Amino acid sequence: MPQLSRLKRGDTGRMTAKWDVVVVAPFEQGIEQPSDEDLQSTTTDAADEADARQMYAEKLQAAGGQRHTAVQLRCDGRIIERWPS
Repeated sequence: MPQLSRLKRGDTGRMTAKWDVVVVAPFEQGIEQPSDEDLQSTTTDAADEADARQMYAEKLQAAGGQRHTAVQLRCDGRIIERWPS
């Protein structure tokens, strides 16, 4: 007999969305024309959408002057916003 999961009071049964921010940048500063091997991707998990958007804004500000850098705001693996667009 299959088991049924029971919802707790106040539980809507929805899963919480997973928000994260991804930064792609060269391993080392000063690489003029990096190849794929010269790039690294760093993913930072966020507590919720507001936290992710705050982190995204901070990463954009930090990446603004750097060439060959990309920043993505993602929800459940889907790109919501990205720079450069």
